[in-house]
Amino acid sequence: MTEAVSEQSGPRPARRARVLVVDDTADVRFFLVALLRDDYEVEAAESGEEGLQVALSDRRPEIILLDVMMPGMDGYEVMRRLARDPRTADIPVIFLTALSSVEEEQFGLDLGATDYITKPISPPVLLARVRLHLERSANAKRLKTLSEQLSRYLAPQVYQSLFDGSRQAEIQTQRKRLTVFFSDIKNFTASTAQWQPEEVTFLLNSYFEEMSQIAAEYGATLDKFIGDAIVIFFGDPHTLGPRQDAVQCVRMAVAMQQRMAELRQRWKAMGIPKAFEIRIGINSGFCDVGNFGSNLRMDYTIIGREVNLAARLEQAAEPGGILISRDTHDLVQGDIEVEEREPVIAKGFSEPITVYAVRKTPAPPAVAAGVIQCDRPGLRLELDPGRLTPAQRADAAAELRRALDSLEPALQAGGASAAAPVPAAAAAAGTQASRLAAVQAADAAGAGDETLPDSITGINLTVGLSRAMNMKGFYISMLRRFMDGRADTPVRIREALAAGDLKAAELLSHSLRGVSAQIGATQLPQDAEALEQALRDNAPREGIDELLLRMEDSLGELMEALRSALPPTDAAKSP
Repeated sequence: MTEAVSEQSGPRPARRARVLVVDDTADVRFFLVALLRDDYEVEAAESGEEGLQVALSDRRPEIILLDVMMPGMDGYEVMRRLARDPRTADIPVIFLTALSSVEEEQFGLDLGATDYITKPISPPVLLARVRLHLERSANAKRLKTLSEQLSRYLAPQVYQSLFDGSRQAEIQTQRKRLTVFFSDIKNFTASTAQWQPEEVTFLLNSYFEEMSQIAAEYGATLDKFIGDAIVIFFGDPHTLGPRQDAVQCVRMAVAMQQRMAELRQRWKAMGIPKAFEIRIGINSGFCDVGNFGSNLRMDYTIIGREVNLAARLEQAAEPGGILISRDTHDLVQGDIEVEEREPVIAKGFSEPITVYAVRKTPAPPAVAAGVIQCDRPGLRLELDPGRLTPAQRADAAAELRRALDSLEPALQAGGASAAAPVPAAAAAAGTQASRLAAVQAADAAGAGDETLPDSITGINLTVGLSRAMNMKGFYISMLRRFMDGRADTPVRIREALAAGDLKAAELLSHSLRGVSAQIGATQLPQDAEALEQALRDNAPREGIDELLLRMEDSLGELMEALRSALPPTDAAKSP
């Protein structure tokens, strides 16, 4: 059962960080919730499966405290699944376990855990590490958001090369063979001179959005927007080789002309009567590419004669047409159908320029391996997981789930019925919250009429009290919970052994070890650990039975000492 615990006081101005506690031991969950609830929203799950469900729900936590040894799905498997899922991969996870070997700690960290805390748990250490990792996670998210915002001012390839370290932000250029693309909207400035600025902005941005998407599909480097013009090039920072770069560029140009026809229909339906058309010029050759500018402000771009020629070809192209130079033609012939046109006299060039017009044939879709495409009435989908960041994949998955929910109302109905028993969970949460509030209130009042003895045989009270944050009322509550819930552990271990379930017996021993150590017991944790190790090593049954008897004696002595030191409560005295 998942337990949600919230503060009883009035609303706070901002939502507190949500902590998910995943532990199969009720005493540990009780302790951790009490420890954390003053500063955080705390939710507790009693199994790995429940913990995963909460992490993937709309109650997504900011940090997870995860027990390692649990029946069913253990903490290691939970960590593997959290790390594999992009929706939860960035959640910090702190392992809580009585396993204290260096190998166990390294294994947990290698799986992707953020930290590793051994039981018995030191409250100051746990609180400090939770606070530290929440701050680090929040800072990482802020940096990620900022980097994603900054990435919109750079071509995706440039942004990626800067963040993966393959390119440095320094004044540096190189000469490379590129294919350069120029386009503009014919007579756009004159046609929109009387328009309101908002109308021009809307039309331009919708046009740029569509063209940018196509450029990204074909792997282009989008250099800049100049008014209504677009400058694009292929060949840096990534290249498929001069020939394939040129082919991709021309195919991209054809796809843009086709998309422009769709945009014209869309704009017409919105009441924009002007039938705008674009002109495109493409040239291939050696250019200077890199960072130009100063150490205070630089721009990743291209310069050179071949860039100027692409611009001149765009100006010479017919509306709706694509002109390519001889150099580009030499690279794409055999893949692109063209028609030779009259040479172009271009400003800044002493000789006429041989040009070719690209025939208007459908552009082959730019579909890479793993890309999913679907285009039919009522459904248009293109999904390329390889181009998405982990955060974008998580967003895409959420969008697809919402789409599936809208297509399958039966599933929604099923989900609604499955979620019906919320009042019971809420009642349980309320009971847990009330119990914790009562404990803290009792502690504030000096633990009511109950006092903590000076000593209890088998317990180091100084250690135990420190692990209860020096709250006497809370510590007495922990001792009583131990008395109420642990007396039958030897019987349950024998039942597991009789059923041949050594793992269940090991988990019971492990749980008793952790909880008894948390309250400051001295001998019992050692005896429980010895039995746990024997069960893990599949020792001979005679040895296991001997260790079980020894642990049972230690537990019995501790229980007797607790009953003598802590008189029954009023509820226990009443018939």
